This record gives sequence, structure tokens and C-alpha cells, in this order.
Amino acid sequence: MLKDGYVKVNDVNLHYVTKGEGELMLFLHGFPYFWYTWHHQLEEFSKDYRMVAVDMRGYNLSDKPEEISAYSMPILMEDVKQLIEAFGEKECVLVAHDWGGAVAWAFAYTYPQYVKKLVMFDAPHPYTFIRELAENPAQREASSYMSFFQQPNSQDKLLANNSEKLRNMVTEPGIKKGYLTKEEEAKYVEAWNQPNAMKSMLNYYRASSLYPFEERVHKPVALPHKVFHSPTLIVWGNADEAFENSNLDGIEEYVPNVTIHRLDGVGHAPQHEQPQKVNEFMRDFLRK
Repeated sequence: MLKDGYVKVNDVNLHYVTKGEGELMLFLHGFPYFWYTWHHQLEEFSKDYRMVAVDMRGYNLSDKPEEISAYSMPILMEDVKQLIEAFGEKECVLVAHDWGGAVAWAFAYTYPQYVKKLVMFDAPHPYTFIRELAENPAQREASSYMSFFQQPNSQDKLLANNSEKLRNMVTEPGIKKGYLTKEEEAKYVEAWNQPNAMKSMLNYYRASSLYPFEERVHKPVALPHKVFHSPTLIVWGNADEAFENSNLDGIEEYVPNVTIHRLDGVGHAPQHEQPQKVNEFMRDFLRK
């Protein structure tokens, strides 16, 4: 049975679900997901780990601070650090996707001692992503939605007509392909429509160092370390519409101990689309 809980970290109450005992495996979701995106992994790995999947600040049942500045990267990293400590640990296996992945990359390069192993789903490395934005027009085009997300009223447009825009982007393709159900879509729509949730979720984009998007695509990334040495697994959907596959080029320079699995025909959320394959990759990686 999954258990719900709340934990106070960094002046916010974060909602999480947990299952299992043992070493901590902490999951950070992306936009516009919530803890449920990891349900296949929670079931599988709770046999061996203490699984914790959190609703990031601003999402679903977690607190939603008003100010855009409350979603800046240093604050998001501090949430993760205090989460690990709140569960009585000094390190964890950190698993992340999309925006959660952006936070996890920054966290791993800032607090490497807290990350025993890193598992990433379709979250480009900050150094390669900035390179691709600067040099690859296809990546700029694929990321152009960010300037829409940064607009002050974008939440109203995304939630209009029973969240039609987001359903078309996220859940309807999954229903068509058969990896999401109508019942699961309803869970997402409910999470998106929590009071102030969508505005808060979009504040990640508004607080980003890429704001305003068009003007900041050439901005260099400053992280405390250039190389992350702990074992890292990247699972990448080769049909991801948000991120060009060239984001993986040259990544070994920054993550020398990396294992990469590419999934042909799989889009932005492999943990949804190919959960059995994903769990096999993770199991194999964690065994080593």
C-alpha cells in the first residue's frame, strides 16, 4: 500500500507518497506531472528501497508560494537537500524527469555527496542544453513553448475548456497509444486544477535563468562542479518533442560514469510509455 504524508522543508509543506523499506530512492517529477507519474516504479522498487515520490512545491497537494522568486533553482535545490535530511538520510538514489531533472542535475553538481546514484528521464544536461539552445535552431524551436509558459496569463489558457491544451499535449497522446487510461487522465486534470496549482507550476519557467526565454538562450550555466562522478543512468525517448537527441552528444565529458538507454518511438515520458523496459534498465543499473 502506498502511504501519503506531508513533510515541512524549506518553509513549505510538501506532499509525498511512500512505500517500502531500506535505502532512500527519491523521485522528482516534471511539468505538468505530479507524484503519480512514478507509480510503476513505486510498485517495482519498493521491494528493495524506501520509495518517496514527492509533489514538488507548487504542484498538486504541496504548498504553493505566491512569489515567482520562490521557484528559483537555489530554493528548489534546498527543498531536495532538506527532503533527504527529513527522511533521516545523508544520501539517496535520486530519480528525476523533465523539470525535476533540471533540479536534480543542478543538485547533483552542487551537493554531489547527497547523490549516491542518479537516474534521469528526458532531462537534458544543463551544459549540453544551453549549447543546443545556442547552436541548434531545432532545439530553440522545440523550446519556444517556454516563452508562452512565461506569460502572465498562460495558466488560464492551459486550464480553459477542462484543461484542453494540456490534455492534448500530455494525456490524449498517452490514451491513444494505450499507456494512459481515462481514469489516469482525470487524476492529472484534478492535480492541475488544485487552487493556484497551474500558476505555481508555470512559475518554474518564470523564475528560470532562461527568462525571458528569447533573450537568454546564450546565457552560460554556472554550476559549482564541471563533472559529476557518481554512477548515472539516462533513459531517453528518441521521439521527445521537447528535447533534441543531440542533447546527449558529448555528455560523457560532464558525466563520465554514465549509462545511456535510448528508446526509439518513445516520447517525453518513458516511465509512462515503457514502464517494464524502464524498470529493467533501472534494475540492471542499480544492481551494479
